[in-house]
Amino acid sequence: MIPDLDKLHIEYKNSRNRTRKLLSKIRALEKKYYFLERITRPRKTTDTKSDDIELEYAIMHLFEDLNFKCEKPKSNADVDVKVTFEEFYFGIEVKNGNYVGENESLQPYKHKLLNNDSFQPLLIYNNSLTNQTWDEPRKLIAEGARFGLLLTSELKKGYLKLKRNKITFNQFLNQLTICGEIKFSNSALGKAHKSD
Repeated sequence: MIPDLDKLHIEYKNSRNRTRKLLSKIRALEKKYYFLERITRPRKTTDTKSDDIELEYAIMHLFEDLNFKCEKPKSNADVDVKVTFEEFYFGIEVKNGNYVGENESLQPYKHKLLNNDSFQPLLIYNNSLTNQTWDEPRKLIAEGARFGLLLTSELKKGYLKLKRNKITFNQFLNQLTICGEIKFSNSALGKAHKSD
């Protein structure tokens, strides 16, 4: 064969092998961090209860990736996920699909009272289907009943800011303890920092 052509064939094969290895690494990381895509995926009308449970596990895996201890309660009369980190203890109720009704928004608080538990209640809502944010009545309910309202898009934003070292772990935790609407925007983080 022609030496120049042989050289190019070898270069091509080496490049192709490197690309396959990189693609394999990308797929492995996408599989590891699947929860980032899953928590913001819009609910379809064909989704079932198992799809909602998959969302609960995706949120649980996000917190596990941040070294929280996570537990999925067996009882249906409890929150969907319980997460702990040192003295921080959160009871998370996960909602997916249509906008959360006012009575439904009280669910994490109700579970705390009925189960005589000490967790900080959090309501996490995947708003990808409707793109609605929390309205004033729900914010007032959450502030009065002392629990947090968090959109999955905001949770993802906070997680990514933490992973990119834009915020500290303590800032992430402090935002989760807010009663009312929880945000990870720069202005919300600035307000939380000023109140400390």
